[in-house]
Amino acid sequence: MRWKRNRGFTLVELLVVIAIIGVLVGLLLPAVQSAREAARRMSCSNNLKQIGLALHNYHDAYKQFPLAVLGEGYSADGWQRQPSWLIRILPQLEQGAAVEGMTYSGTTFDLMDASWAAPARAWDAMNRLRVPSYSCPSSVLPKTWNFATNAATQALGAPGSIEVQISDYAGNNGCNYRGGTVADYDETAEWRRVGVIADNGFFGVKWRENMGQTWPGTITRFATMLDGTSHTIAVGEQGAFHGLDNDFRASAVRGGMWSCATGTHSSDLSNYVVTRFPINYSGDSWTAKSSQGVVSGAWANNQYTTSWGNTAFRSQHTGGAQFVFADGSVHFLTDSIQFDIYTALMDRYDGTVPGEFE
Repeated sequence: MRWKRNRGFTLVELLVVIAIIGVLVGLLLPAVQSAREAARRMSCSNNLKQIGLALHNYHDAYKQFPLAVLGEGYSADGWQRQPSWLIRILPQLEQGAAVEGMTYSGTTFDLMDASWAAPARAWDAMNRLRVPSYSCPSSVLPKTWNFATNAATQALGAPGSIEVQISDYAGNNGCNYRGGTVADYDETAEWRRVGVIADNGFFGVKWRENMGQTWPGTITRFATMLDGTSHTIAVGEQGAFHGLDNDFRASAVRGGMWSCATGTHSSDLSNYVVTRFPINYSGDSWTAKSSQGVVSGAWANNQYTTSWGNTAFRSQHTGGAQFVFADGSVHFLTDSIQFDIYTALMDRYDGTVPGEFE
């Protein structure tokens, strides 16, 4: 009996098959990556929707929006600094257990490790809590930073340092320009050691008394959104590097997402931004400072040349960033948006009706 020998692939045929597979992978891979990014962008949008809903529920409960800035004060345990707006809305994000029973007196939330600072009584919650809604899935930035604790905090059982979440989202505290313009300065805009501070945005500001600013600050409500809630940005993304490797997020300050800093014109603008620059701006015409140290030495050379409180909203999503507006709607704004329209969306009472912004 004669056996019929099966003919295998020749080398040429095998190479052709491999080449075809390579072409198909090359065609499909971008589509797969695009689909994954679309899913991540949708997840980011959902994060902002949750934040917007939490802000509305906070307003329902307290008849005002949370303050982005609340001035520090002295206590018998040392200088106390209050929590950020991100922490104040945690109960509305179904994270109330993390802050239930938390004390806000005789404590600090910026983890200042000086002897004159009050202890961080919530150090354990700060070390443990991770809020998924505060992290953009597309962001390549670190989710946490390590911060040293002071002796008073360590006396409560804390280790020498704790790991704290850094938020990829920051609040809108207005811009240095009057909305709808690119040259007229807002009446509340002042140049201070943090850059420009202002009080024309979504979040309220209550400065520490007797700090020299010409305005005391404002508590914001729906009624103070004079341009309309659909024309006022509340919160935006900060989920990408400035330049190649600079992490200048508004949350990348001592205490991370927990901090609203000192509430003075000399402090970091923690977890909120006063806008001076376009979306995704990464130029080198300004300098910045973070808890990791001074960049470019500007602080040492001239204390009024820094603008780390004005770092731009930015994202890892191609072409722009996402924002939740005061009405709770989420919009993707391109980084080519006209800057006068962008400033109008940052200013809650400029009286400008912005043009198309999507």
